[in-house]
Amino acid sequence: MTEERPDPIAPLGNQLYDDAADWFAKMRGPDAKSHEPDFKAWLARGALHRAAYNKVSEIFTDSGRVDDPDRNCANEKPRSRPGKRGLAMIALVIGLGAISAKMMFHTLLDRQESGQLQHAAADHFTVASAVGQIRSVALPDGSTILLDTNSEVQVAFTANDRRLRLVRGRARFEVAHEQRPFNVSAGAGTVTARGTIFDVRLAEGGKVSVALLRGAVDVTVASSGATSRQRLYPGEKTAFAPHLEAPRPITDHEPNLWTQAKGEFHDVPLMDVVAEANRYARLPIQIGDAETERLRVSGIFSLKDTEALSIKLAALFNLEREVNRERIILRRRDEKKFHP
Repeated sequence: MTEERPDPIAPLGNQLYDDAADWFAKMRGPDAKSHEPDFKAWLARGALHRAAYNKVSEIFTDSGRVDDPDRNCANEKPRSRPGKRGLAMIALVIGLGAISAKMMFHTLLDRQESGQLQHAAADHFTVASAVGQIRSVALPDGSTILLDTNSEVQVAFTANDRRLRLVRGRARFEVAHEQRPFNVSAGAGTVTARGTIFDVRLAEGGKVSVALLRGAVDVTVASSGATSRQRLYPGEKTAFAPHLEAPRPITDHEPNLWTQAKGEFHDVPLMDVVAEANRYARLPIQIGDAETERLRVSGIFSLKDTEALSIKLAALFNLEREVNRERIILRRRDEKKFHP
């Protein structure tokens, strides 16, 4: 895992920025309509592509806002009008073409990071990770977010508070100590902290888990018109879905498992292990029969490599593996096939 420079949206990779600058120039040129299908396909590849495009748009327009790329197709009006400087910049980008656009973008990005583009300082933005990626992002206040695979956090900083929302996945928040409260919302609850480290996970079913590594946090949950509040201390965890559960202790090795793309399971159905591994997978595992789904599993498994995991599970339960371009299928062996 590598640390990344403290830009609230960057770094997404120079190549991704270059591609975004190409599209920015094309979609404001005379042939924008013909590029629209390919542009939409490029955006649909993931949240990182959208974030890169938004960053390019923000800097080129110098308006302090970002374009909505879904509305930024030919013959559609932009959400907000850039100032004279932004209009001149867009015209220059279109005139010079995509190659010069990329060079100009990186020049402007350097100027923004050195404080020369004051209006482009973002205090409302989104950070996200790709499938299989664990990504660290530094925030403007000195806090950091460690994003688990396929996770997204919306950030809104004002003069009075720091508000974040976990949209999907899991994240670790290492909070810089200052006067403004630091609030992380997920599901029906909010975690409030100052100068602390804690994890928040939003599961697909809507259950939210909170684990505190250092400091203290207050977990507040609104359910059925009532509000419940609970304080966590280091080494404690809780959950709500939506009702708030009593605090429980965290095992010594538990906090470091997900940061290494590992999972610990205690007598759970095999389908639960597979579902957790598939969060990291470009080649997902599928279980081929109900009996195999119900097999019980205990242990610590590396989840990032689904092919290696499927081999281990197949050996553990004497399962048959079928691998194709789209998935890995695990199913019980047909004994007749092997013993005619």
